[in-house]
Amino acid sequence: MSQPVGFSATGEKSHLVCRLKKSLYGLKQAPRMWYQKFDSYIRQHGYHRSESDQCMYTRQLADESRIYLILYVDDMLIAGSNQVEIGKLKRSLHDKFAMKELGQARHILGMRIERNRTTKTLWLSQSDYIQKVLKRFNMDNAKPTPTMLPMPM
Repeated sequence: MSQPVGFSATGEKSHLVCRLKKSLYGLKQAPRMWYQKFDSYIRQHGYHRSESDQCMYTRQLADESRIYLILYVDDMLIAGSNQVEIGKLKRSLHDKFAMKELGQARHILGMRIERNRTTKTLWLSQSDYIQKVLKRFNMDNAKPTPTMLPMPM
């Protein structure tokens, strides 16, 4: 790092640079610093980080239901059956972090999400993602063929 423009010390202090007290957007460590801040905050509010996926948090509520919070880079997905507690979580996060509410998730990580609240079902599809990959490799007009899978003995 070099001294910023307009701040040039001379003599004995010419080798000194600025020490950052917080991360700046665009620096390599900024995402890590944000994650550490988020992790600390969400754990203080009763959420537990998954051991198998560091970006998934859960919280068991008094009514035995759970809230799931999943991070992916700068996207967050919150799922659960207790809408009151989800609302509290969203307000709490909005007060602490700069966030935008984008409504119900319809796509995440290349998956299309469809839900039927009356039958309490959730359907995930990667067909849009598969079509995008096929198009990228100029295989969108390729002839499909069934593939036999070996049966376990």
